[in-house]
Amino acid sequence: MVDVAADLRAGLFRALGPLDRATMRHAIADTVALQQIREEATLRLSRHAAEADQSRLLGVRAVILRVLGDFDGAEVDAAAAVKYAEAVGADLLLAPARARLAQILRVRGRYEEADQLFALAEAGELPRTLTGAVRAYAGLSCIAQGRITESLIHVQRASEQNPHGFVMQIVETALSLIEEHAAKYGFGAPPRGWAERAGHPAPDRFQDPQTGRFGYLGPDGRPVVTAAFSQAGDFRGGVAAVCQADWGAIDRTGTVVVPMLYGAMETPTADGRTVTGFVNGVAVAAQRGRVLAVHKTGRVVVPPRFQRIEVHPAGFLVSDGYSWGALGFDGNEVVPVRADRAESMRQLDGAVSIDDGPL
Repeated sequence: MVDVAADLRAGLFRALGPLDRATMRHAIADTVALQQIREEATLRLSRHAAEADQSRLLGVRAVILRVLGDFDGAEVDAAAAVKYAEAVGADLLLAPARARLAQILRVRGRYEEADQLFALAEAGELPRTLTGAVRAYAGLSCIAQGRITESLIHVQRASEQNPHGFVMQIVETALSLIEEHAAKYGFGAPPRGWAERAGHPAPDRFQDPQTGRFGYLGPDGRPVVTAAFSQAGDFRGGVAAVCQADWGAIDRTGTVVVPMLYGAMETPTADGRTVTGFVNGVAVAAQRGRVLAVHKTGRVVVPPRFQRIEVHPAGFLVSDGYSWGALGFDGNEVVPVRADRAESMRQLDGAVSIDDGPL
């Protein structure tokens, strides 16, 4: 569970210069350091095959290639990082991967695609510092499009959520550009809501008044998934928990992605919530008096051998009814099930890897 790219991201902060007003791109403070970090990231990619590691390392390399002006190479790496992050399903991995791809699309002038990815990068179980950094760059995308009111909203959120000096320099530059654009051209189009920015990524749940069954509506208000379910949760991470006779999950098209085999799909989280469906790409499902953890692809990550499972940002808290332990998201043991809950929580808290590097 070691973050194999953490030191490389720290090095990026030192190698990148301030944001340039004219281009809204970062200057280079140390070209040699950037090249060395890129070479080290490439070397580690050959040594670390895990999907999470590949996503983090490709993300570092994508930032470097973008700053150096190799936009084609940067986009290839960033898109691959997103695919690896999607395979894992963890919000802490997926959000920065999406934001880095959005950054490349922004500097290439593909603003609609960039805005969608920036919006998606705000969704999920994320620390405020990460969403603040995402918002800062989303504000730059809006400035380039003349969406000045919307950019102000992003920049305000960024300053509230992430006081890091690197982010605040972006905020200060953005505010200067906002003032200049507003004076010359006005404030532009009205601000968009999250769903519009994100391209309406998830259908909305509805209940048929005649049958009482649940389905899902598209952005035009028409059903995209027929009301065929006795119970249903909201879409989270591209999938929704649904029940006919038993519980499973569907994707946005209504295709079953998790077989309907389970007596319930209520996911407890380590911070005390209970979510119907998926958190960080996994759900806790009931089966014959025990619980298991299932990935949104249908793969069972934790078999039904525990009395309780809680989803944590770094894995799972598990209990046999007497003692507690901890597992990683791959299902491998982190703390044997013979500790108390507090100790197991401390171990997982220490394993949380937040990608706080440059986007």
